[in-house]
Amino acid sequence: MPELQTTPGYRWGVLTVIMLGTFMAVLDMSIVNVALPHMMSAFGVNRDQIEWVATGFMLASATVMPFMGWVARRINYKTLYLGCLALFTVASGLCALAWNLDSLIAFRILQALGGGAIQPIGMAIIAELFEPHERGKALGIWGMGVVVAPALGPTLGGYLTDAFSWRTIFSVNIPVGIVTLLIGMVLMRPLYAHGPRRSFDAVGYTFLAMTLIAGLIALSNGQQEGWDSNYIHICEAFTVVGAVMFVAVELAVDHPLMDLRLFINRNYALAVILAVFRSIGLFGGVFLLPIYLQNLMGYTTIQSGFWLVPGAVAVGVTMPIGGRLADRYSPRLLVTIGITMIGISLIMFGWLDPLSGWAMLVFPQVMRGAGIALMMSPLLAAAMNAVPRSELPMASSFLNVAQNVGGAIGIAVLNTFVTNSIHRHAVGFGQVFAPQSEAFHRFAMHVSGLVVWHTPGILATPQVKAGFAAAEAIGHRAQVLGFDNGFVFAGIILLSGIFLTLMLEPSAHHGRELSKAALVAE
Repeated sequence: MPELQTTPGYRWGVLTVIMLGTFMAVLDMSIVNVALPHMMSAFGVNRDQIEWVATGFMLASATVMPFMGWVARRINYKTLYLGCLALFTVASGLCALAWNLDSLIAFRILQALGGGAIQPIGMAIIAELFEPHERGKALGIWGMGVVVAPALGPTLGGYLTDAFSWRTIFSVNIPVGIVTLLIGMVLMRPLYAHGPRRSFDAVGYTFLAMTLIAGLIALSNGQQEGWDSNYIHICEAFTVVGAVMFVAVELAVDHPLMDLRLFINRNYALAVILAVFRSIGLFGGVFLLPIYLQNLMGYTTIQSGFWLVPGAVAVGVTMPIGGRLADRYSPRLLVTIGITMIGISLIMFGWLDPLSGWAMLVFPQVMRGAGIALMMSPLLAAAMNAVPRSELPMASSFLNVAQNVGGAIGIAVLNTFVTNSIHRHAVGFGQVFAPQSEAFHRFAMHVSGLVVWHTPGILATPQVKAGFAAAEAIGHRAQVLGFDNGFVFAGIILLSGIFLTLMLEPSAHHGRELSKAALVAE
């Protein structure tokens, strides 16, 4: 095919453009969270209102992704990708100029419409440009932007917000976006998706959008609203009804938005399911660890970000290696090793303590980063190699939807588990150290040295101060144990996915390479 006859230099140049755009889009999902308190002060709004700056972006990104599989059959990849990148860049500038909360939310949604489309389009372009035996390496390099960006987002966001203004977390995208656009316009050539054009499945898309929006709202607000609240139950009902109707419509129409026959292919179906497991491993560390470092170890946002750098470096170094291995070895072996490493690394974090040494913080991060690289590249390559070329746009779109939904599920589940675990430990300590018990009195005397006895204006007796210090220490210990349990729980979830990885089949090109090697040996 003519697109595949391009020179290696051209293909890797296009890959660089795609990786830069993907890095920007994924970075923007995590960079905003640390600046939300500053936005609250600037606009005079409460936490529930400002959360829509992040929630609106997440919902818009999720709903635009499945739409891209249909659009890619009508607009060439170059125009579509650069157009989405331009929309993302312009919307970033508008976010930086937002004059109130409503304008910021509107511009964030506009930004998400461009940024959410970049990821699936980029993956589809890679699958079109690179032959199956090269896709692992290419997806490994592209994946650096996907997994490094969430780790660097809080650090970069915290620095820009503290040193300059919350508006700079958006304006920083403008020069990078312009440079990437110019390179892409000069370098990229028109590339068209294979397969016939299809009519748009509006009914199926409506039910899918309802499923994603209701489900993500429930996941993101369940802890705050209460999982047993009517609000969450209504969202859950809309999610179930939307999912059932979506499947029914897709099986009935002639040109479905998502060809469900793709899931008959074992590797693609397993890749979609394992994408959820991978997201729990990725976002579990990115979500829990910064909170642990800041709330329990006393680090600032920037300081905690520096402690997360080893994990980001490990991912950046090992992703290309994982990609090369994906082109040579069976995905079953590599993904199994990767998910095992991630699971063990998260369980190792279960022994983390505020007084732990640097090794206890760094080594599990490095193991987790290497595990993500070994899991992600082979898994994406196996999924893309498993589907017909004509279905690549659709397959990449829904694989990215699964990864984003998996991230939301992982954060919601871990957040709820950690909160419940903290409460459970606090109740347990309360039973052992009842305020009027001898055990509590002895413990209070033990920690009384932590209290500043001569602070001006403090009129409480030494006994009250000691009791206060003891209660603070018990509460802090309950939080530490709750987070430690959360890390272990995330690790167990990852390890439970091993039985799925063992079901992966070798890609067809692996079989061809083995046959050639056997012939040469003879």
